[in-house]
Amino acid sequence: MSDNPRPSTARAIAKLIVHYPKTQVAVSLLLMIALFMALPMLYKDTRSDAFLADDNPALVYRDKVKEQFGLSDPIVLAVINTSDNGVFNPTSLSLIQWLSDEVSSLDNINADRVTSLATENNITGSDDGMDVEPFFESAISTQQEADIVWSKVSDFPLYMGNLVAHDKQATLIVAELLDVKQVEDTYQQILDIVARSPNGKHDEIHVAGEGAIAGYLGSYIDADAQRLNPLAGVIITIIILFAFRRVSTGILSNVIIAASVLMTLSIMALNGIPFFVITNALPVILIGISVADSIHIYSHYFELQAKHPSEDKKELIIQTVEEMWRPITLTTLTTIAGFMGMYFAAYMPPFKYFGLYTAVGVAIAWFYSLVFLPAALAIIQPSASKQIGALAKSNRLDKFSRTMVVLGRISLQNPKVTVGLFSIIIISGIFATSHLVVNEDRIKTFHTSETLYQADAAINAHLNGTNNLDVVIEAKEAEALFEPEHLKKMEALQNFALTLPNVQGATSIVDYLKQMNRSLKGGDKYSYQLPDNKALIAQYFLIYSASSDPTDFDEEVDYDYRIANIKLTLNKGSYVDTQEVVTQLNDYIKTSFNNQDISATLSGRVNINYHWIKDLGRSHFVGLAISMFLVWAVSSLLFGSLTAGTFTIIPVSSSILLVYSAMAVLGIDLGIGTSMFASVAIGLGVDFSIHTIDRLRSLYQDHNGNWDLTLQELYPSTGRALFLNYLAIACGFGVLISSKVVPLNNFGTIVVISVSTSFLASMSFLPALIKLTKPTFISGYQPSDKTITRRWIRIPSIILLVAVAGSVLVNQPALASESETGKTTKSNNLLPSAEVVVANINNVDDGEYATRNLTMTLIDKRGKKRVRETIGYRKYFGKEKRTILFYKKPTNVKGTAFLTFDYPGATKDDDQWLYLPALRKVRRISAADRGDYFLGTDFTYEDIKLEGKIDSGNYNFETIRSEVLAQESSPPIQTVVIRGIAKNNVIAKELGYGKTEFWVDVDTWLIAKSNYWDPKGKLLKTLTISDVSRIDGILTRHRMTINNHKTGHTSEFLFSNVDYKAPVSDGLFTKRAMKRGK
Repeated sequence: MSDNPRPSTARAIAKLIVHYPKTQVAVSLLLMIALFMALPMLYKDTRSDAFLADDNPALVYRDKVKEQFGLSDPIVLAVINTSDNGVFNPTSLSLIQWLSDEVSSLDNINADRVTSLATENNITGSDDGMDVEPFFESAISTQQEADIVWSKVSDFPLYMGNLVAHDKQATLIVAELLDVKQVEDTYQQILDIVARSPNGKHDEIHVAGEGAIAGYLGSYIDADAQRLNPLAGVIITIIILFAFRRVSTGILSNVIIAASVLMTLSIMALNGIPFFVITNALPVILIGISVADSIHIYSHYFELQAKHPSEDKKELIIQTVEEMWRPITLTTLTTIAGFMGMYFAAYMPPFKYFGLYTAVGVAIAWFYSLVFLPAALAIIQPSASKQIGALAKSNRLDKFSRTMVVLGRISLQNPKVTVGLFSIIIISGIFATSHLVVNEDRIKTFHTSETLYQADAAINAHLNGTNNLDVVIEAKEAEALFEPEHLKKMEALQNFALTLPNVQGATSIVDYLKQMNRSLKGGDKYSYQLPDNKALIAQYFLIYSASSDPTDFDEEVDYDYRIANIKLTLNKGSYVDTQEVVTQLNDYIKTSFNNQDISATLSGRVNINYHWIKDLGRSHFVGLAISMFLVWAVSSLLFGSLTAGTFTIIPVSSSILLVYSAMAVLGIDLGIGTSMFASVAIGLGVDFSIHTIDRLRSLYQDHNGNWDLTLQELYPSTGRALFLNYLAIACGFGVLISSKVVPLNNFGTIVVISVSTSFLASMSFLPALIKLTKPTFISGYQPSDKTITRRWIRIPSIILLVAVAGSVLVNQPALASESETGKTTKSNNLLPSAEVVVANINNVDDGEYATRNLTMTLIDKRGKKRVRETIGYRKYFGKEKRTILFYKKPTNVKGTAFLTFDYPGATKDDDQWLYLPALRKVRRISAADRGDYFLGTDFTYEDIKLEGKIDSGNYNFETIRSEVLAQESSPPIQTVVIRGIAKNNVIAKELGYGKTEFWVDVDTWLIAKSNYWDPKGKLLKTLTISDVSRIDGILTRHRMTINNHKTGHTSEFLFSNVDYKAPVSDGLFTKRAMKRGK
């Protein structure tokens, strides 16, 4: 043993640990258990958005766009059939209908945002009008019917490539989520649907899309972690058992591993930091680092015991701590410095937190190695294995030591050759650095054998692609997008985008307007162009709304027709493949699009990925430089020599440059998995050079300045410990090579290469360089008390320099509880029967004819309003009701007229016409289904047709209670509440309502309030009636407000100047009257 003076403080602490071991172990274990309780709070964040800070401008703008247009990252189902008729055969089309219905029924799927052949409308023209109707509604039973569907779809350019493959062999079902937090469960539910789907003989179903990636990645990472982490622990435990031949060493090492890994994850949970995709590498890294310190302690302890078998074991433990506290602390500080370099340099949150919390884990491993492990050894007092004892007595070396001696002999006998070889590596690496390519593709996170990866490839092969890039158009004035010149600029932008590589599709309101223009001009293909009249464009949107959902164009244009979205689709998603698209589009927008009236901005998934990847290379090299500097600074301070600091980083520098060379030769990109290797490699690799230099300084003193003996003695003991250390780290990271998370696979491979090079350089290049240069930081080292004192002062200064002082904040979101106050229901025996209530409602007189002004106020979820002022006339012709509306405001639709003939019963479709003054023609529009929305409002045609009455053929009614209904601007009224359940699923689907409840005023028998549930049982709408008065002896509802709970849209009808006495001429209900304006 060395006679060098020991720091009295170190020995005092060591004695305290060893003399009170049970207390130290108990405190250590209690601290672990206390922190472990926070572990269930840890949550996953597998979004690609997580790689950008919340305040990143690109992400902030994308979120604004998502809110504006109601966009989400969807789950996409692809039905592929490679037979002659493709998916356009009865079986495949039935499958598409079935899948659409099943997916729409899921709780977390927005049923109104499921897009497929079974849900989309065709816009077609005829000699006298425009039809907006589904591609198919009833079941397709013959190939002839399937061919008709194909004929319709192939004649609608908007859907070709975007929804249906040009070769008709594939089609998509796009489902948008209501809550992205539930995406994992929703993805699994969709897989369950696919598993039981009624596939045809040639039908294949694939599930892909960004939503699917997010939904699967969480479980994918979990499965990978559950396999890798135990495997790494088992392999390292085997290495330790094989090296020291004692079960206790394996058990204690695993306790330290558990402390380092699980306590770090618990601290992350307490601070609300999620488990990112790359965090999967953190446990494996900490496993390798945690065991390294314990290996050095075991090696030294058993070596002392073998040399001094009769000495008290507790004294040997104290001596081990005295000897090892310094190199272990030195390597801990330099490792922390390496990882803190990543923290300081990274701009992506997952990388910052990876660097920070890996440093935390390293500090925990240091604490448990120097406190828990000596205390546990003092309790167990293990003896050196017989093999170690026998080798010590016979002065022989084991296999590990012999291997290191051979490596040392080769290196030291040929020092110039060794230095030359590594110099070539360094020069080659510097050259290779300029040839590195930054690239990343999120789908390649998955192994090529994964069904999700294959699904993405299949969709990109058959259709326009799965990668979306949005171009958001913003004009200064409301309704500016009715201007033909603005729309033509959008069209030119779309056409330019389609010339760019990998851009396969471009869609916007431009395409819908071109199709509407074509349909209203007789269906002529040459009329597939933009209208050149602002008023006509506004009226096209109005005619479309005659039988459409008020939110139909929410994804394309805002409520003021001021902001629009152009959706570009790419068939490749890697940074290399999309970089040119983003940069060229930005150049085009800047030079050829933007002006004082209108501008464009890129957004969407491809743009977000571009922004977090484009600076990856810069961040990598900045992080590398910071890590190198911190390690150099810490080493220089610890060794008291700038030259020593430089020698310390030479091995890791050579290892990193060798990796660059390998990446350039093998064509490996600098991506998510590979970009973080440098800081990790520095943090891990510097340990070898630190131990080497520190040990050489001690050996030089022990051998009285004999350089040959100093260098030779390095290998049997310290070399053996470092070899075991290397094996533990290499095997730990080697486990990542088997990871199915491809970035982690690449990361593991490169780090193993880097750490292997660092180890070899520290054991060959560094000793050879020292032999040639004979530096004074070794030969001039004096382990005096003064020097030791300075080091004790220096270490706290270093800790202050590289450690980040953080407070652990437990963010416990307040749990909000909701309670429903039930209302007492009176006995049904005291209430009128539902049949009586319905009869009384339907017997309320509404007059033979009526004249009235109607102001329609439509309000979207953001509070933006559209106001339309009309004058309307209504008259009964027997049981047939005819209604005509003349639009007065706004100006762009003034003079537009809407005429409808409502026929009694369900055997004959109602007739509808729309007069467009810009065309000066009356156009017939397709008869609306009962559940279709009326003129873009939240009322359905059935609601308008019944005009406050109830069709008893639709529902089975029951009286449920009596209730006093409070009203905002009127006294409370006594009501009876009746509930209606749709008589069958067909009726529910037709009406859009599966259940209704009506609050009926028992004095007037008018409905005062209604609730409507959709066929899935979710509350859909609430209608309130207010301002009721008698006009000409007839009860009149002046205000009707209906709120759509699903979309957040509201429609308010305000009736004024109501007249039931003035006769209404039959001639008003004609096409001629529509043109006249009255």
